[in-house]
Amino acid sequence: MNKNLIALAVAAALTVPMIAQAEVKVSGAVQGEIGSMKQGTGDRQTVTGGPLGALSAAGGPNKIRFDVSEKLGGGLTGFARFDWSYDTFQDRGSSGSNFNNREKYVGIKGSMAHFKMGRIQGVYKTSTLGYDRWAATGLQARKTGGGMSAGAFGHNSFIDDVLEAGVKFGGFKATIQGIIDESVNAKGVSRKNSYLGELKYGMKNWEIAAVGSRQRDDVADLSLTNWKVGGKYTLGGLYLALQYESVEDNDNAMGLMTKGSVGVDGEVEAADFMWGSIGYRMGNVELNGWVAGLKADTLNAAGMLTTADATSYAVGVKYHFSKNMQVYAGWRDTDSEIDAFDEQALLGGMRLGF
Repeated sequence: MNKNLIALAVAAALTVPMIAQAEVKVSGAVQGEIGSMKQGTGDRQTVTGGPLGALSAAGGPNKIRFDVSEKLGGGLTGFARFDWSYDTFQDRGSSGSNFNNREKYVGIKGSMAHFKMGRIQGVYKTSTLGYDRWAATGLQARKTGGGMSAGAFGHNSFIDDVLEAGVKFGGFKATIQGIIDESVNAKGVSRKNSYLGELKYGMKNWEIAAVGSRQRDDVADLSLTNWKVGGKYTLGGLYLALQYESVEDNDNAMGLMTKGSVGVDGEVEAADFMWGSIGYRMGNVELNGWVAGLKADTLNAAGMLTTADATSYAVGVKYHFSKNMQVYAGWRDTDSEIDAFDEQALLGGMRLGF
């Protein structure tokens, strides 16, 4: 904990000389949840935070963020970000700390293009995760929700050693991220020649997206590809979204292996996710639900392929006191062919952004 307090103090101290020359924005969010949850064949129990699948350090909304920018002239702007996540209820950090690394990057941008480098969220995650209006709550579709892929090359976590370039004009947007670092990391993995990319086109009330990621492990001589297509549409208070994914790396979520499921021919077998959402907002009240299907095989304890298909859904209501403050409640159900990954959660929570 002391190390993280020192790190935050240093970060705050660094912003002081910047203020005279650059704009510094502090933002973040604080969220708490409590619910009644049943996992697998276990007994139902009352839980807070992390067990609900949202407030663990890697997947929750709780963060404190510093964004720095400076006008450079000629239409260019320099920018940087550094931020941390934390748990509202408990100290769940792997190092005994309640502050955990999120993004740390620096870049430069103009009116139509940008370039940045550092530790960055994968564009596969950021491109369509927001389609799920329950993202970063216990009602979310990713991870144990069974409706979206997990992992840094899916819809969770962050990626080290990234170079990113992007362009946008009219309603078109394109972004590519690449890892060119050739070294082997602390986990014994070399991700050289791994990359992610997105293409988007849309207007104010609709968009469509095509996104992909290729994770290369040179040490294991293995390449894994995830790709998805999706879109969203709004009309007044009505909200609709749809997404399809083909996934070879799901980071063990829903029982699927980190490096995919290997079939009898030795090839990685992709899992398929189909997810759709509908919602409606009336004044301060917002109703939203989603339903999803997962079709996949995985390896059991005996090393044999077994069905890991799952269906899941969530439905709930939010009350927006303001732009930043909301309370919510809902129900989520995940039904897997592998009983250990079944989940039912009835929960409520509140979130304040700043």
